[in-house]
Amino acid sequence: MTSSSPANPIRRTLPWLPLALALAGCSGQDDPSPPTGFPAPVVAGTDATDAYADAPARCGMPAYGWQRGDVPLGRVVATERVATYRAAILQALASELADGLPELRFDVESHVVTYTTQDRGTLVDATTLVAWPLAVDPAETASLPTLLLLHGTSGFTDGCGPSVDNEGQLLVAAIAAAGYLVVAPDYIGLKTTTPATGFPHPYLVGEATAIASLDAVRTLPEVQGRITEPGAVEPSSRVVVVGGSQGGHAALWVDRLAPYYARELTIAGVAATVPPADLIGQAELALTTPRNATGNLIAHFGAAASWYGLDDELDDAFVPPFDVDVPTALAASCDPDDGVNIPDTLEALFQPALLEAQDEGRLASFDPWGCMLRENGLTTTSTPRLGSDLDEPSYGILFVTGEADDLVDTPTERDAFATLCEDGDIPLTYLECAGASHTGATAWALPEILAFVAARAAGEPFTRDCAVPPPTRCLGTPADE
Repeated sequence: MTSSSPANPIRRTLPWLPLALALAGCSGQDDPSPPTGFPAPVVAGTDATDAYADAPARCGMPAYGWQRGDVPLGRVVATERVATYRAAILQALASELADGLPELRFDVESHVVTYTTQDRGTLVDATTLVAWPLAVDPAETASLPTLLLLHGTSGFTDGCGPSVDNEGQLLVAAIAAAGYLVVAPDYIGLKTTTPATGFPHPYLVGEATAIASLDAVRTLPEVQGRITEPGAVEPSSRVVVVGGSQGGHAALWVDRLAPYYARELTIAGVAATVPPADLIGQAELALTTPRNATGNLIAHFGAAASWYGLDDELDDAFVPPFDVDVPTALAASCDPDDGVNIPDTLEALFQPALLEAQDEGRLASFDPWGCMLRENGLTTTSTPRLGSDLDEPSYGILFVTGEADDLVDTPTERDAFATLCEDGDIPLTYLECAGASHTGATAWALPEILAFVAARAAGEPFTRDCAVPPPTRCLGTPADE
């Protein structure tokens, strides 16, 4: 999409580099609970989780239930070997990108894996990149934790997943060489193999993305059986989750849904950078004046409407011809900036009733569009968090923002953090990088992310802190900033 307004409607953000460099060297050598075998999938199985799994549909969409029991979740449909990377080569390549990186110790084998997940109660295929450390000496390292790496916005249709991105493949391999078994899913609707998914990527839909991500982790035992190099490390069901931007939103949804959908996995900790946790709050700003966040709202409505069965109702949100042109553009390219010319005014794009609902403070109840935002926002969803009684003492969530973020509004997310931490009783801690942009926040917080993830992987106690401190100079801030 292109725009003549000040707002760039959709930014294609793929934060592989800062996340990769943050995690390089954060090995799980001190993992306190080595695996004794990778467990079988456990979907629901308690009164609370069964009730949710039987009826997860929201916002008037057709009823469905999650498949569970003897269902091939995480079953490997196909693997395509990407490469075997030697640690010395990865070290040399990484050193060109940043100084002072720790030693990358392991050779790595990477695969693009097509696997079975489910969407709205129907089995579907998705793809993920899996990077596996090789020749790990069990006398030196009892086990390595699994790292679930969740990417930012990369597109809205099949072929747009980052698993086939060359830079992404190298950097994910570098993380694995430092001591993680890395799973980097493309998400539903972004698969990079045939046949086509058949519907758009449900952008910023928490359930769809979290389920596909958790099922990607479940592929590991079968992927291990297809690795030809001897000495591959055993897969661990102890998982650290890291995501930025859209991936930060996804990481928070993994935290929310894992106790319902993947009870056999141990989520050791979550680092969510620049996440749009409060979608209602972000949308209220996007509908007040044209800004970069307006593009995220356009994409959410345009791509997620199909998931909710609202394809034929987009003219209730968008002024024609945008009810047709927006989803067409999202489906046509991984870079929709080239698709539709967005007008200068909100009135030329959004229907008056939607804008009036925003002006009158009724957006959250302006259904179905308010419901889509409400149910996919962590602060407003009707899906309760079950983790407070289940969290390990070491479990925690790092919530990172940037003071100068012009895509995900930071004041809104400060309030979202406080709501989640205080009212939601979630084990959180907050970090805001002074002067950092949307992408800069992740890069500048690298040392803090590194320390946090290493501590979670090692099982160190976590202290929940609901204070929202003022912006601070993050340890990775460039000297000239």
